[in-house]
Amino acid sequence: MLYRSKKVLGMPVISLSDGRVVGRVKRLLLDLSNLIVAGIILDRKGLFKEQPVIPYSHVKNIGSHAVTVDASSAVVNLRSLPELEELAKKLLPLVGARVITEEGAVLGTVEDFYFDPRDGKILELELKGKLWQGHNLLPASAIRTCGRDALIVKAEAPVLLQRRRGAWNWPGLETAARATEKWSESLSQYLKRLPGLNRKDKPKGPTGDIPE
Repeated sequence: MLYRSKKVLGMPVISLSDGRVVGRVKRLLLDLSNLIVAGIILDRKGLFKEQPVIPYSHVKNIGSHAVTVDASSAVVNLRSLPELEELAKKLLPLVGARVITEEGAVLGTVEDFYFDPRDGKILELELKGKLWQGHNLLPASAIRTCGRDALIVKAEAPVLLQRRRGAWNWPGLETAARATEKWSESLSQYLKRLPGLNRKDKPKGPTGDIPE
């Protein structure tokens, strides 16, 4: 079962060794070069000088209501783990990133992503496109480059898109929307060609003025 990243945010994190709530999930720390969830940044009450983090290797399970870890000692300061601290500094965006193919076609924006809770592997991206495109899933294996300004995917990515699970879909919606879009473009081009609608198309009088 894959987990949607936004569903995990805000979940309590519970230690199995003593049953304590060690914090709540503030955000997922991503290693985009390997497409994995590398750690969990916690939101803890009180005054903390250091940012608490849990390396994903200490996560035992992610359930429908809570995340479990082996012990409270799984929570460490971010500064004590240079590799995770470096990832936190990079902050390369995934959710909200614009997705563009190698050939320059825009597929949409990353709305969310799905990962395997067992190892944190990111497996699918949820893309939001135009109204008629809706929400679609793209295999993470299609990613070529994760950058600050865009997410570049392979040229064959468009044929790999699938409708998001559980998404409402009327079979004629895409066809109707495409037809409306083409009709609107055709009408716009037709109106531009009509005489009298554009001042530069009107004939000038003897004095050079445009007659009313």
